[in-house]
Amino acid sequence: MIEPIGAMMMREPGGKRCRSVAAVAILALTDLLEETSSDGTVTMEEVRRVAKAVLAARGPLGDHYAMWEDGCDAAFTLRRIERQRTDFIGRILTQPFSSFFDDKNSGIERKHLPQFFSAVRMIVGEEPFDVLRTRANKAAERHRTPEGMVAWSDFYADDDTKAVFEEVAVTMARSFRRFEPRKDWFLIIMNSSPSSVSTSSNAFIPKRPEDKVLREFSEAHMCRLFQALFARFRVETFSPERKAAFMERWGSEPEKVFGPLFVALLAMSQQGG
Repeated sequence: MIEPIGAMMMREPGGKRCRSVAAVAILALTDLLEETSSDGTVTMEEVRRVAKAVLAARGPLGDHYAMWEDGCDAAFTLRRIERQRTDFIGRILTQPFSSFFDDKNSGIERKHLPQFFSAVRMIVGEEPFDVLRTRANKAAERHRTPEGMVAWSDFYADDDTKAVFEEVAVTMARSFRRFEPRKDWFLIIMNSSPSSVSTSSNAFIPKRPEDKVLREFSEAHMCRLFQALFARFRVETFSPERKAAFMERWGSEPEKVFGPLFVALLAMSQQGG
């Protein structure tokens, strides 16, 4: 019988996971047979009796089976989810500040991501954003393992992945040159519900007072997020070679592109502190 392609993709090389489960059962079987044997021999009747006992697998062996079954379920579910992922630009954008999601004191949560992505999309533009999304997706496909997972370290190190992030970062930094109005706009987006209507980066359909949500994403949160998001573009992170390549791509020095933003963020953090 030919296995479905999906099942083949989920299998680890050499059936490693299932082989480990079988190995315990086989070793248990051989140990029991050895205990049952007389002068190193056992009858087929005894083999069948011991085999049935191993298959029944109560006690510690049963617990082992249950543990491995749970592990298999979790691993296969994860792989199925990974194979279904089709939008990787979000991974690229959140990777610099993803550690905040596990820090309850950061105030930055996964629930903020839809509005963050919406703001980025409006800043970059719908069509350019879709082009970048396609490049990100292709980069991810290049780094899928035979099991269907994405090798994340390789994905983040991919030149196209870096280029996608840099293009978004440059576009955002340039859009924040007039920092105060752009900051206010960004905070409006971040504090709007996903059903809010924003027709462009500076045009909105007003919501009714009863539809507005509490302002829970503050200037301090924005400052924290942006400082992490743009950290790799601080002047001290640029080697002469990287700086020269950046200037060739963007026609400007990195400090001119990102410097004003870092100055504004520093001032905002000092005001908040």
